[in-house]
Amino acid sequence: MATMVRERAQLRARHQLTIPDAVVRAAGIEEGDTFVVEVDPSHPETVRLERLRTSYAGALEGIYGDTREYLDELRRDWE
Repeated sequence: MATMVRERAQLRARHQLTIPDAVVRAAGIEEGDTFVVEVDPSHPETVRLERLRTSYAGALEGIYGDTREYLDELRRDWE
């Protein structure tokens, strides 16, 4: 079981926050990734950072079985 990565970060001038290296590595964050930042007013001490998906390619891989086999079968029907 993976362990949670928890690091400190300090808010800088102009509201800039640097994400620590350990967190970047653990989350697989890359330059150019886009995030949504949210806070629930009833719990202002908790700020949630969620990476936005930029592509859905392969997101359903394996859901419907072997995709390659399925596509090959469809193509045979075309002939």
